[in-house]
Amino acid sequence: MADSTSDRPVPTPPPPPYPPAPPAAHWQPHSSPPRRRGGGLLITVAVISAVVAGLLAGGGATWWVLKSKDAGQAMEHVEVLGGKSVVKEDPSDLGGCDDTDDFTYNDCDPATETYEFEYKITNEGDDPANYSVVVNAFDKDGDFVAQTYIGATHVAPGKTDSDSGEFNEYSTLEDGHELSDIASVKAAHVERIALAN
Repeated sequence: MADSTSDRPVPTPPPPPYPPAPPAAHWQPHSSPPRRRGGGLLITVAVISAVVAGLLAGGGATWWVLKSKDAGQAMEHVEVLGGKSVVKEDPSDLGGCDDTDDFTYNDCDPATETYEFEYKITNEGDDPANYSVVVNAFDKDGDFVAQTYIGATHVAPGKTDSDSGEFNEYSTLEDGHELSDIASVKAAHVERIALAN
């Protein structure tokens, strides 16, 4: 057989794929989809958030140290004076209570026992300030009995706010104590918040 070029079929190129396939260098069958633009923005936001959180944490630690230092000094601004047990009549009883009628709004309430104490809060700082004070009560043996809170608002520099506080029937008493067990009171913690004006 003679080799003849006319006997050979003419090669025809295959039709192009539809849609055209991506170049082989960039396409892999099981790879993740290509990243969109803006991924750098997410990373930038995450980095900025981490920096801000770090600064806030550092600032919070600094604030706590300064506040703790100020809290120790603020204890010197508060004086809690001794107190006494008092039996209080309900104010409505003094105006004419009546347990004999069918109404409940004017019923006579039983007398209640409280432990009252006096306190003075003197602003020894340079700015007006609010004060929040935790007061603990102790029995004659020095054991903790109860806790209450007192405070003063907008005390001017050099000025003193004095008032009375109390432990009453709503106070939570420890270890089966009664209000009559209270023998002494003492400021346990003071928070002073300086005000701008």
